Amino acid sequence: MRKSLVLFAGLALILSACGGGEEKKEIDAEAATETPQETPSFIEFNIPSPSEQFALISKMDVVKNTKGLHNPEAADSYNTSAQKALNFGVYTADVAYLTSFNETNKYLTYFGKLEKLGNDIGVAQVFGKQLGELAKKWDGNADSLFRLSDETYNKTFQRLIEIEKGNELSLMLVGGWIESMHLMIGSSKGYGKSPKLEAAIADQKLVAENLFEFLVSYQDNKEVASYSKEIESILKIYDEMDCSSSETKVENANGKLNFSGGEECKMTEKCFNDLKARVEAIRTKIISNN
Repeated sequence: MRKSLVLFAGLALILSACGGGEEKKEIDAEAATETPQETPSFIEFNIPSPSEQFALISKMDVVKNTKGLHNPEAADSYNTSAQKALNFGVYTADVAYLTSFNETNKYLTYFGKLEKLGNDIGVAQVFGKQLGELAKKWDGNADSLFRLSDETYNKTFQRLIEIEKGNELSLMLVGGWIESMHLMIGSSKGYGKSPKLEAAIADQKLVAENLFEFLVSYQDNKEVASYSKEIESILKIYDEMDCSSSETKVENANGKLNFSGGEECKMTEKCFNDLKARVEAIRTKIISNN
């Protein structure tokens, strides 16, 4: 994994954070110096959507594992706002996995549950409208559904911050990322047999760090605080990886900024197994109706 120290690179860094790392990264120098008037907070923290995650994962050395998806019928058993927000995130990741692996026939079942949970936790004014647009515009094509889902993710999550639903958003992000990790690890052929996927899982350390930093803003909520500790426990496992650092260098070549160096980490078997066990424990806690 190669981590740039420059966080304003936006989408370039989001994609590199789940793509196995590159020796050099290239972005437009002029664009990098521009300051947009309004940037979604979760993008500032480089927390990629599940769709962005799985669009890359599905093309790697993996096996499709739809058996690992959460049962949509379980949505009816959740009673608290925290459970519903967490599992809204879980189902968002499941939908992204289905579309990335061209299993769109199951999409509408999950759509109905997302709509229900959105109503229950008071974010229907945001998600309800956007999800309705997805259902109306969907033409059965996985690529079009991916684009619509990704656009919805960006627009609606920013809106949640604006209407002071940061606690719910925090839990949605936790549920979505834990489910994404669960599905990534579950798509592995086994340690040492899916090296590209292992590199992508190693790169999730950066996403976990940024997610943890985002959660810090909502520590007054006891559920958010609790899951912050869970994400922190995952970060401690990531510290077990075999990592080395080199000086970060930035070169300007014909208006393009090339980044090289930084931290490079390799997944170890112990780290892989520990991550799998910790993610599964947290996921069990999330999807439980206790």
